[in-house]
Amino acid sequence: MATGCGDGAENCSPRDPVRSWFLKIHDTISMAVASRPNVDKKSFERAWREIEKVGKLCQNPKLTLKNSPPFMLDILPDTFNHLKTIYHHYEDKIHVLNEFEYFKIYLVNLDCKCKLVIKLFRDSRDKIFDERDNSRRKLTKLSLIFSHMLADLKAMFPNGVYIGNKFKITKADAAEFWNKAFGRLKDIPKKLTA
Repeated sequence: MATGCGDGAENCSPRDPVRSWFLKIHDTISMAVASRPNVDKKSFERAWREIEKVGKLCQNPKLTLKNSPPFMLDILPDTFNHLKTIYHHYEDKIHVLNEFEYFKIYLVNLDCKCKLVIKLFRDSRDKIFDERDNSRRKLTKLSLIFSHMLADLKAMFPNGVYIGNKFKITKADAAEFWNKAFGRLKDIPKKLTA
């Protein structure tokens, strides 16, 4: 009997929801890590296209988005422009970005979140225009996620340039997670900072 718990399913019973949840998260992360494409001009173009699609959906006047943080119509152009800045800085040496796992994961995650917004609009149809509807709350949550993703991108690539060893994670739990997931920042090749 399949439990949907991934590789450790034989040790996961329906009575152990926490283990089941962690295994599902592990499977999801494993799939994302395994499916990371190389960073190239096409990956930037795909990201820009997805951002434009989401932007057009959010510009619908019936949506009546409030201009308060997190405001999707501010976040999306900022993300678009910051990705442009990164692309222009690394245009001649774009292969260097492939050595930075975080950036590859960022692009995959951005694509995934854009597709979630597009699916949300498609599935909820006119319900999304009602501020009290669950789909609207989901859009607000995704706006917050986009906002945090932009802040992370700007922190790692101020002015479009990777800062390498100069980036410091101040919270102990976050630093521990980062080191386990991506290794220590000092281990990332120096040519990324060039």
